[in-house]
Amino acid sequence: MLSKFNILKSLFTIVAFFLFSVVQAQSKKITGKVTSNEDSKPLAGVTVSIKGKTAGTQTDANGTYSIDVATGESLNFSFVGYGSQTIKIGNASTYDVSLKAVASKMDEVVVVGYG
Repeated sequence: MLSKFNILKSLFTIVAFFLFSVVQAQSKKITGKVTSNEDSKPLAGVTVSIKGKTAGTQTDANGTYSIDVATGESLNFSFVGYGSQTIKIGNASTYDVSLKAVASKMDEVVVVGYG
């Protein structure tokens, strides 16, 4: 005969397993490639971050990335010299992004020489 303690322990284990499964199901691995809009070459070192969170990653030498994100969250892609881009995560598991170069104009240049 099962005691009340064993029944509660079994019930707790089932509920904990169910909750853990639900939490795990919400997050999925997103992969993709980031390229330049001008020449379609891969961009290495692009920052890929989850909007509103501190979690993030960078693209490798081939411009590819991999990150765990929940459906409905947004990924922000940023790189020096390029405009940032934000995409909302849906049902797909692969998101390829093309960043557009931004021309910046300098107002002044200061040259300092030591000798």
